Amino acid sequence: MRIEIISTGDEIVTGLVVDTNAAWLSALLLEQGWQVRRRLTVGDNLADLKSVLQESASRAEVVLVCGGLGPTADDLTAQAAAEAFGQPLTLFPDWLATIEARYASRGRPMPTSNAKQAWLPQDCEILDNPVGTACGFVVTHTGHQGLSQLFFTPGVPFEFKQMVREQILPRLKVLAGARTDTELRRFYTFGVSESALSDMLDSAPWPTGIELGYRSSMPLIELKLIGHGASTADMDAAEARLLATIEPWLVGRGDIEPAQQILALLGEKALTLYECESRGALLAMCHEYAALEASFSSTLSCELAQLSGTLHGVSLTIGRAGPDGVPLLLCADGQPFGQTLKVNHPDPESRRKILAFAALDMLRRHLQGLPVLADYLTLTRMAQLGD
Repeated sequence: MRIEIISTGDEIVTGLVVDTNAAWLSALLLEQGWQVRRRLTVGDNLADLKSVLQESASRAEVVLVCGGLGPTADDLTAQAAAEAFGQPLTLFPDWLATIEARYASRGRPMPTSNAKQAWLPQDCEILDNPVGTACGFVVTHTGHQGLSQLFFTPGVPFEFKQMVREQILPRLKVLAGARTDTELRRFYTFGVSESALSDMLDSAPWPTGIELGYRSSMPLIELKLIGHGASTADMDAAEARLLATIEPWLVGRGDIEPAQQILALLGEKALTLYECESRGALLAMCHEYAALEASFSSTLSCELAQLSGTLHGVSLTIGRAGPDGVPLLLCADGQPFGQTLKVNHPDPESRRKILAFAALDMLRRHLQGLPVLADYLTLTRMAQLGD
């Protein structure tokens, strides 16, 4: 199923607003097995909008259009769709009544300009927007290349995302049936650089129909094994090859963030965090864990936190930086494990995230029965305790 995304708005073209909607949507569709073929951005110009809509409809089975459905004069997407596909703008009384009711529920009259949002291409299907005044809609176009369905959504992120999940994804699944373009498998590594991984993994080609993608997401490197029509056996073989190389630095796999995967291993054990040099970065990774306590101190030492460890709980400590690096301590079931790490990274925030995940990785390794102190390529261990 060929899919294209069109983002509209002068604010996106000029760089005043970052187009996070398209990135989010592309990733979501890939998880469903559909890889977006093209993403286009067009400003608030009627002729340009019409041209881009017609061009994408001539190539793609599905076109997802985001933005330009507001009440102001520069919101031209509905008009462009009407003119591009020969469906005159028509008043949809039911949606107009919905807008009026939403204003009435707030004790306010509907501004006259909002009526524009109920004028839509004549034969379109409305997509409900339960949280805003701009409905989405679907236009079906039959051209020389066959049928194309164009889905139009507002650009406000929380409205857009809800509409995609509730209104559009179910329709795309019906359209696609059993067809998928891709299979995606995710793996996360820590303590190794993207370039080092590339040197190890890209020296030999991957099988036809399978590619390996990289995404740096500090402090992790995410690896995506993407199969384009590849068989399960071929994907399994490629995964085995990948894991044989990255196993020393593998900290998670699948769609759940590695930090959450690590915390899930704790069960219901209490977790206490003591932070100094990381300045809350560790708490940010663990804040959703229910049995959590945290404290901060500019003079925190690992010795102090070790004394605070409980017999049945777990504590993680990131102490203050010294000449040899930053001390990290895991105290689990009364047993301490520690190391002093030197982190060479020019960005202070990135350094804090690296230290925080290094502490979490000590916890992961302990809970999985592995040696607590790992050998990283991007970190230098200056001292250690235990293991």
